[in-house]
Amino acid sequence: MTEFTRIEGVRGCAVIGKDGFVIENVLMGGGIDPDALAAMVTTLYGTADRLGGELKLGDVDIAIIEYANNYVLVQDLGEALFTVLADKRAILGRIRFEMKRQRDRVRAAL
Repeated sequence: MTEFTRIEGVRGCAVIGKDGFVIENVLMGGGIDPDALAAMVTTLYGTADRLGGELKLGDVDIAIIEYANNYVLVQDLGEALFTVLADKRAILGRIRFEMKRQRDRVRAAL
């Protein structure tokens, strides 16, 4: 997971169980409560998943939420969710590429 924190603009990442508990995290800069992040991300993912089902859009691959100066990206790993926090310096395409490229490796580490 630490390789994600080397990407410009990435503020941290976490692997979160779908039960809302943190499995592993690397959150830089402080100020982010990993347990609060886990609770919110699982709620967010559940809502996105229900939306996709209701509208027959298919399964969630990566959910991206854009804030004024930050991004939150959430990827389904099966039993867990991989979450990346980034600021506006980040290049979203690079982060998405790395998340997809590293999906199996991160999943295997669970």
